[in-house]
Amino acid sequence: MEVWLHAFAFPHRVALTATWAERHGFDGVLVADSQNLNADVWMELVLAAASTDRIGLGTGVTNPATRHPAVTASAAATLQEESAGRAVLGLGRGDSALAQIGRPPVHVAELERGLVSIQAFLSGATADLEDGPSRIGWIAAPERPKVPVRIAATGPHVIAVAARHAE
Repeated sequence: MEVWLHAFAFPHRVALTATWAERHGFDGVLVADSQNLNADVWMELVLAAASTDRIGLGTGVTNPATRHPAVTASAAATLQEESAGRAVLGLGRGDSALAQIGRPPVHVAELERGLVSIQAFLSGATADLEDGPSRIGWIAAPERPKVPVRIAATGPHVIAVAARHAE
């Protein structure tokens, strides 16, 4: 069993929280991505990576609407490299992030499309986007294992998407 801590991305606090969590035996720290409620999750996670040696680090969670799948995949792969393989990508429908900009959470089909694209990008493959194929060249030859993707799910449809496409 693993025990992870969930945190919010407040400047000057995520790295301290991650250091505390590592010192107290936690397995990882997940940081929420809700742009109107807290600071940039990816910047804070990289600072946490620089402050720790062992624990996993990831989003808890981000979504395919406020961040394009290519942007998310590139950020997650960067964290994977900068943390020596300790990244985890948590993905969901974007409840709080989208509510803060007056939008509903993404439909399950949009979550699935985003997840499939992100998995392709993270694998170094070409993603089939609405506007055509796309590939992130620098991820094509990663030195680290692929970033695992986890899905935040509460209903049967999202659970089914996770079972089909996530680790």
